[in-house]
Amino acid sequence: MGMLRWGRVAGAVSLVAVLLATALPAAQAADASLVFRVVELLRDEHVARPDPVQLYRAALGGLREALQRVGIQTPLADLFARDEEHAREQFQRRFDQAVRAASGRLTEQDLQFAAARAAASSLRDSHTGFIPPERLAELRRQQQNEAAFTGIGILLVTKDGKFYARLVFPGSPAQRAGLRPFDRILAIDGVSTQGMTTGDVSSRIRGPQGTPVTLTVQRPGQPAPLVVSVVREPIVVPSVEWAVLDGQVGYVRFGQFNQGSSARLARAVGELQQQGIRGLVLDLRGNPGGFVSELNRVAELFLPRGVVVYTLESREEGRRSYVTRSGPVLPPTVPMVVLVDDDTASAAELLSAALRDHGRAPLVGVRTAGAVLVSVTFPLPGGAGLSVAIARMLTPRGEELEGRGIQPDVEVDLTVADLDNGMDSQLVRGREELARVARQGNLLLTR
Repeated sequence: MGMLRWGRVAGAVSLVAVLLATALPAAQAADASLVFRVVELLRDEHVARPDPVQLYRAALGGLREALQRVGIQTPLADLFARDEEHAREQFQRRFDQAVRAASGRLTEQDLQFAAARAAASSLRDSHTGFIPPERLAELRRQQQNEAAFTGIGILLVTKDGKFYARLVFPGSPAQRAGLRPFDRILAIDGVSTQGMTTGDVSSRIRGPQGTPVTLTVQRPGQPAPLVVSVVREPIVVPSVEWAVLDGQVGYVRFGQFNQGSSARLARAVGELQQQGIRGLVLDLRGNPGGFVSELNRVAELFLPRGVVVYTLESREEGRRSYVTRSGPVLPPTVPMVVLVDDDTASAAELLSAALRDHGRAPLVGVRTAGAVLVSVTFPLPGGAGLSVAIARMLTPRGEELEGRGIQPDVEVDLTVADLDNGMDSQLVRGREELARVARQGNLLLTR
């Protein structure tokens, strides 16, 4: 769950550069200013108040790993400093040694990025990490609801080493080429996906705008694989999709809490009500979270005024709770269920917990990601960024979900057999649970 705060640190980066220029002559010292900046930000901003000496030791480990990956076996001595100043001085000497040993195989920037990544990763939380320039640019575009990458417009799901198109985005190149949800991807440009990771599959499907990619897919109900060629285009990931299912059941897939997504969700709920829905399935599967401000507005679409959505615990302000300020858009007489999975994260987890804790909707699916913190993204030299967890988040019941996630009320896994048969078992069970909730409330909801 992130909030971008860009202007705050611009002056500080320049100041660090000035200090380094006076303390470490350029002729003698390699440029490790990005690493120093990362350690300072983590020290000053992270909710856990990390020890900067330990951060420098982790950064040193990142240097060692980077050198080893390219076959350089130069030993870098451990840091024995007990205070930050000496740890920084010792790290600078190890960094100089690493730059000399790299011998053109790794640049100063490569080594800085490796050290910064290791320092941030050492805190082992879901919202702190080094973000390389290309990924940061993609995230910023996605948060602004712009085309984030060039691809074909599908959402992948991986089960037991098999890859499926979980969603095919409306109007996308994939949809126009005839791809469908539950198509299993057997090969990409003739190369089998067996043994690949999700990252491998995603990177092979993405590519330059206007270039084709050929997918061999197995479609449920068809004996022979299909070969589909798709031309890549810039892709805007839809945050909200909705439909009316049989039995006047409203269905909304809410994909992310990006800028303006709460307004789009409110419009979807309003249009569904105009079509006379008798119940609502809110699908938060695969939702990675997003802006806290959007979470606040979304919660007010479904919860009554004056209830706690979450409690935030930060270094500067201690604990404070966010309470809904307006009444719900969806009347409490309309039954509701929420679908979650192991990719439901951050703001989506907090929304799920609030709806559950206040008795508004049961949760159906599998345990959520357990990635629930508030982070700020700081810019770094070279176009990179640093995401820093600045606050913990608690549910209305006071539970901390980081590293734990939420166990749904009704546990239903989406199995390989379900995917191969083209059946969304979680949605099916969610509709059954919706009918049960309606019966308890003496409401008419037919399937």
